[in-house]
Amino acid sequence: MLLGTVKLGEVPRVIVALNGKNLKENLERARRLRIDLVEARLDLLEEVKPETVREFLDTVADYGFYAVTTLRPVWEGGRFEGSEEERLKLLELAVNHPATAAVDVELRSKLTEPVRQITKEAGKKLIVSYHDFEKTPREEEIEELFKACLKKQADIVKLAFAGKTHADAARVCCTLSKFKEPKVFMVMGEAGKFTRVVGFSFGSLLTYTFFGRPVAPGQIEAEELVRLISDFYPDYAKEKLKLQAEPVI
Repeated sequence: MLLGTVKLGEVPRVIVALNGKNLKENLERARRLRIDLVEARLDLLEEVKPETVREFLDTVADYGFYAVTTLRPVWEGGRFEGSEEERLKLLELAVNHPATAAVDVELRSKLTEPVRQITKEAGKKLIVSYHDFEKTPREEEIEELFKACLKKQADIVKLAFAGKTHADAARVCCTLSKFKEPKVFMVMGEAGKFTRVVGFSFGSLLTYTFFGRPVAPGQIEAEELVRLISDFYPDYAKEKLKLQAEPVI
């Protein structure tokens, strides 16, 4: 599967969550680290409106990145406080921007079907996500959530749970490894921190990182994450070394 020009599945892929703060500086840093994708956290912009969304994505494109665009509502851990009608209009704008390779919409949202139609028409990918900031569900519940995302015709299923023990993290990895469909998963918090590195061995396609302040519990800062993945996955390290030998345009 491709997100923009980024091929998923063969080697680990790193996506950095960015907002409008120090955007150019952070995009330059992401280029130096050979980060693969940007998560465009539109809900974290100081002011969320068509002009700021367009400007933000224009800048992402100027630096040669493709984005997973996210406009996360307050009820799923984000900061967007507007109506779903407002959110749909902004997401439609974002989906049709050249920088957007995929859009992330919550399983519990009423927007999954209209956004699916928009992404399909635009030739983009739909990520259907579910976040539980309180707990890690039982194995059966995890499976049900995954299947529910598939029923929404997700191109990629994203599941994130809060973990209190290493057993929570192991349960998520082992349960989701059974599914062959494209997926991204992590266990939030210190107990699940290792899933952001070893998740690839269980089929996760992406791992999320940050510059400055994390946007989710248990995230690993970008430089440290790239180092760890390079240690654990030689093919990733080999690809990055090859890219480092090429000039950044």
